[in-house]
Amino acid sequence: MKNTIISKAPARICLFGDHQDYLGLPVIACAIDKYITVEGEFNSDILLNFNLIDLNKEVCINVNEDLIVIKKGDHIRAVIKTLRTFGCYVNSGMDIKVQSDIYINAGISSSSALTVCLVYFFIKAFGINREINNELIAEIAYRSEVIEQGGSGGKMDQYSIAIGNTIFLETGSRFSYKKIDSGFSSFIIANSGIEKNTDGVLKELRNKATDAIGKVQKFNSKFDILKCKNENIEDYSKILDNESFVYFKAAVENHHVTLKALKEMENSNTSTKVLGELMNLHHNILKNKLKITVPKIDQMIDAANLAGAYGSKIVGSGCGGSIVAVSSINNEEKIMKSILEAGAIDVSRVKISKGIF
Repeated sequence: MKNTIISKAPARICLFGDHQDYLGLPVIACAIDKYITVEGEFNSDILLNFNLIDLNKEVCINVNEDLIVIKKGDHIRAVIKTLRTFGCYVNSGMDIKVQSDIYINAGISSSSALTVCLVYFFIKAFGINREINNELIAEIAYRSEVIEQGGSGGKMDQYSIAIGNTIFLETGSRFSYKKIDSGFSSFIIANSGIEKNTDGVLKELRNKATDAIGKVQKFNSKFDILKCKNENIEDYSKILDNESFVYFKAAVENHHVTLKALKEMENSNTSTKVLGELMNLHHNILKNKLKITVPKIDQMIDAANLAGAYGSKIVGSGCGGSIVAVSSINNEEKIMKSILEAGAIDVSRVKISKGIF
């Protein structure tokens, strides 16, 4: 066993496909160069002593705990329990500090970054009887955060963080991913300072969307939302109530925006202006159909676009959190200043990260 272990995991932003992965629809997401760091050394005890620096909190865990019942949100114990099922046993005490520059509870996956980082940290420290790769780390993190804790999200967060770069992620039964060149050299992210109720928002919108899709499938057992075309959407207004139709339409339209963005990114002459326009279209669906924005987010988006951004959108589950904006590099300072004046508590220029290390 090594004396000092360090692991780092990045934040992530969803560029296209918010509120799609839990429906089995694809997303385009990327890791960004804001990081959480877990650093620890072995001690002579049987206690894991965590110093959560940014939260000004300490956590102590006996490595012999049975971990049968874990409270939701206890990411550390959930990771340790899940790792056991993969043959990684945290069986020695350590003194561990956790520090981050990722916005907390703000839509750029601070909790998933912590989970991924802990998985990699413990695998580095204690080993695992499997081939270690980023996909394994992502899958363990997903099972820890979503399966073990009953989370409402899909696999986007854990996989985009662990794998890094920009990925097109096929969710659902035909799960796969591929790395793509997004065409962006940098992004502007800004924190509204309004904390989100991630699980509550995700659960509510997931239930409404899956209920709408389920009603269509009862009418047509062969219906596949992956194959539904924009021009056919209105056909389903006849069999759905008004509310269900709104969520059904949002799912289909967002899916097609994501596919258009993928096509543009795979173009040899990718246009960031076109991608910005698609980002605006995606945001308008999130705002006007799924209604996941709040006044301050709207003000920040408007400020970014009026200052010359090619496009901007809310990121994460919504009802608070952060935005991302894209523009020419020459215009970024002007846009960042405008977003701050609109009420953001922090604005950063970020680049794409290569993932965990």
